[in-house]
Amino acid sequence: EAPALLKAQAEVAGHFVGDRLRPVPPVDALPPGEGAVVRAGGDRVAVYRDEAGTLHALSPRCTHLGCLVAFNAAERAWECPCHGSRFDTDGKVIEGPATKPLERRDI
Repeated sequence: EAPALLKAQAEVAGHFVGDRLRPVPPVDALPPGEGAVVRAGGDRVAVYRDEAGTLHALSPRCTHLGCLVAFNAAERAWECPCHGSRFDTDGKVIEGPATKPLERRDI
């Protein structure tokens, strides 16, 4: 049981650090119907561009423990790789353990 717990914690730590080292695309590269953590104004921002071209910008940090979310295009949802929280394209919690929505950002 302890080795499984240690392995799970190591994976969380890997996401927590590794997600911050990965290169991010500019917001202009995001096509309609897609989402990504992008660089905007020097900061990382979770951005979804809806089919009409409107940008929905959010904090990329999960409100549970701060891991960076990733966009699931099939579900059109932001998902935390650390503990499985899910958020809709406007940041509302779909599934916990997070209980607070992703904060909105201006870009």
